[in-house]
Amino acid sequence: MHSSSKHRSAFTLIELLVVIAIIAILAAILFPVFGRARENARRSSCQSNMKQFGLGMIQYSQDYDEKMVRASYGRADGSGDELSGGTGPTATYKWNDAIQPYIKSSQIFNCPSDTNTSRLPYIPSVPGVGIPGGGYTPNFGSYAINCSGGGRNGPSSNGADIAQSAIAAPATTLWVADTEADQRVEPAARFLGGAGSGGPDLSQGNGSLGRRLVGYGGQSSAIVERHLGTADILFCDGHVKALNIDAIRRVGTSPTAGSSGKYPMLTPEDD
Repeated sequence: MHSSSKHRSAFTLIELLVVIAIIAILAAILFPVFGRARENARRSSCQSNMKQFGLGMIQYSQDYDEKMVRASYGRADGSGDELSGGTGPTATYKWNDAIQPYIKSSQIFNCPSDTNTSRLPYIPSVPGVGIPGGGYTPNFGSYAINCSGGGRNGPSSNGADIAQSAIAAPATTLWVADTEADQRVEPAARFLGGAGSGGPDLSQGNGSLGRRLVGYGGQSSAIVERHLGTADILFCDGHVKALNIDAIRRVGTSPTAGSSGKYPMLTPEDD
């Protein structure tokens, strides 16, 4: 009887080890699947954000004689250009602020997959007021706009407005993208720079940010592959698509500067 009891205990231990091994194998298989499922859900949320941007920007154009939203409008109080940033009343009034009344949300400018700890959440700036409460620098959230949509470079040098009808191929023209940027004002405001900056260049992102497409003369503003090797892109016709850097990158020399020192719209090789 004693021998039989020992035999049953040994068999139970082996059985337990087998079960543990099976669980470990299943976990190794399923955890990456669950991780991808979570990221797919975050990507869907990000794309929903961008679709809301598109609706807000189109509504803005309908209210302003079909003119497209600019990258920047200068300081909220009109005292300076969009490059100097400022706090409180002198905070930059930017594209996010122009469409915020249409989408009625501030959180929407923060991508759920953006883990960049140096980025501060979007804070809206109000015309004539800036950022209520004073001591905040302008924060742009997780996204950037194609700056060919115009920008104000000084109190008396407003960039020329661009009409929606001037976009020859809206379905293949980038409008807003997933972006990595630090807290410097201009790089965070837009992903394609003005005249004098280098053309888009493929380079490696920092840490876990993945590959990025630098669009402002080697500074930190960049379209970044934030979602499973892709970046979410809003196009000028309002549709959203996830693309990798290779599909977005413009091959060749730096694009020619357009009128008012603005680059032409960036169009991917293959959508």
